[in-house]
Amino acid sequence: MDEESLAVLCKALAHPARVKLLNYLADYGTCYFGKLTDILPLAPSTISQHVTVLKEAGLILGSDDNTRTCYCVNAERLEELKEMIAAL
Repeated sequence: MDEESLAVLCKALAHPARVKLLNYLADYGTCYFGKLTDILPLAPSTISQHVTVLKEAGLILGSDDNTRTCYCVNAERLEELKEMIAAL
């Protein structure tokens, strides 16, 4: 098991807002940032910070078009997390 990777993933999920964002994306599939601001009672700048943490951990992916970014769960990374936790 890669303890460093597990620690990074757990840290990314250490805030309830990030867990809610990840759950929403897992259920919904893909969405644009504007929709993410509808699911949390936080300022867009705060949501953006949470999205950045999840992206840096590799738990979500963002694809840019000309004017906005579409986000989705990185299924491979989420599966890695599940396997690491199961190995504890």
